[in-house]
Amino acid sequence: MKIRVTFTLIAFILVISLIGCNKESANKNEAMDGEESAGEPTNGGTFKVAIGSEPDSLDWMYISATATRDIAWHIFENLFALDKDFKAKPMIAEDYNISDDETTYTIKLREDVIFHDGSKVTAEDVVASTERWRKVSSVGLIANEYIEQVKAIDEYTVEIKLNEVYNAFISDMAAPKSALIIIPAEIAEDADDQPLTQEQLIGTGPYKFDKWDKGSEIVLSRFDDYVAREEGDWGGLTGKKEAYVDEIEFKIVKDPQVMVNGLKTGLYDYVQNIPPDLYDTIEVDPTMDPVTYMNGYEIISADKSEAPFDDLKVRQALNYSLDKEAIAKGAYGNEQFYDLDGALFTPEQGELYSEKGSDNYLVYDKEKAKSLLEASSYNGETVRMMYSNDNVAYEKVAQIAKQQMEDVGFKVELVTYEWATYLEKWMDPENWDLVVIGWSTRFSPSELGMLEVNAARSGWYESERWEDHIESWGIAKTSEQKKKILTEMNQTIDDELPFIKVANVNRFDVKNNKVKDLTNWVGPHFWNTWKSE
Repeated sequence: MKIRVTFTLIAFILVISLIGCNKESANKNEAMDGEESAGEPTNGGTFKVAIGSEPDSLDWMYISATATRDIAWHIFENLFALDKDFKAKPMIAEDYNISDDETTYTIKLREDVIFHDGSKVTAEDVVASTERWRKVSSVGLIANEYIEQVKAIDEYTVEIKLNEVYNAFISDMAAPKSALIIIPAEIAEDADDQPLTQEQLIGTGPYKFDKWDKGSEIVLSRFDDYVAREEGDWGGLTGKKEAYVDEIEFKIVKDPQVMVNGLKTGLYDYVQNIPPDLYDTIEVDPTMDPVTYMNGYEIISADKSEAPFDDLKVRQALNYSLDKEAIAKGAYGNEQFYDLDGALFTPEQGELYSEKGSDNYLVYDKEKAKSLLEASSYNGETVRMMYSNDNVAYEKVAQIAKQQMEDVGFKVELVTYEWATYLEKWMDPENWDLVVIGWSTRFSPSELGMLEVNAARSGWYESERWEDHIESWGIAKTSEQKKKILTEMNQTIDDELPFIKVANVNRFDVKNNKVKDLTNWVGPHFWNTWKSE
């Protein structure tokens, strides 16, 4: 099979991350690239951002977690990146061409890009960064199956030879998860297959890493020698970036109410992941702006490496036992914070979306669930459902699902840990049978970590059908071909049930109304953003 993605021991995952709008926008999909500008930008000051989860690392190539990414993309940049319309565009790359046989990519670099240590980005840095990406990134591991050679042609030109046609290669290099960040060659070679240390956090972004007080704050400062691209209308993670504020302080704050109180008193400028039941109160406060944006989805993933969920009938019984609408309503309340859709991608993602192939998403039939359970190998053993107690939604999903499962004959024990311990426990199938987790918005089938073959985060999923789909996706050219593959992917998940999708979810952040031109493209970033007096 083309895909032989081996399990890598990395800290991973996420709390949820998404696409944004502000309260002035009646249509959240029209505000994905931020709010209306209010006056001329001013320089200076500090953004104080309250975050609920402290990242394990800021190595955006090594870790796909949202907590990592939302900070790291201020420090690091990709060779290619997605614009606001989810199209791959050059970032550190200037241009590229593909050979007639579609297996050789010649990439010309911008000659003015500077690392935070003052050195210029050269082809050798790109080669070393790409070689590391092939080892440590979940997306890079997939692309690695097609890469024959990466070499420098001259100081600012890189050539990548593939062993066969792989049309998804540029989108893989632009992936916002486990990203192909460009770092100095010496650092890439020294770090190799280990996460970057704090001393190695040298990128090319508009902000540079300053310090990390564990459990307290992560501080970035403006990189005065940053050379921006000129394309002001690209948005997303590419195009023109300007660092207006002097510093960004990411404060680790576990309690959402403390976040909101701090926002009211001016202690914070922006707070993340606020419970939806506070929305109405915040919306009417003239000093605060709610920021809601699409997040991906939450799932209940099964350990398929051992009983009872190695039996498809048990997974089918689980699916029929769960009333997803009731779970979503109980976890999020207001319907603006969730959408019921069984597809792997969302309608807003255009060509990545197919509405077909997920007919069994909303099946809910207690009698059918009981019948399947009786016909299965399930023998009444207690099922351990694990979740992180750092996220209120996970707890609610787990509690409601437990009740619904017990109604059809499952025995369920809820097991909860704080985030770091939860991630550690996830690595061992002895610790859990089901996990409740949210997966942030993905932009390619190669980024779907909940389906990574034979890995903890997929519940040790093994599927020739899925591997065939990934291989087909890599060579698909037309929109029609891609739509067909996406439908087949949906159908495979519908048939094999490696996880149970609960609902698409929308995240709720809040900002001070003095924060201007904020962009929430699959999560907040603070370049091109400023504070009024």
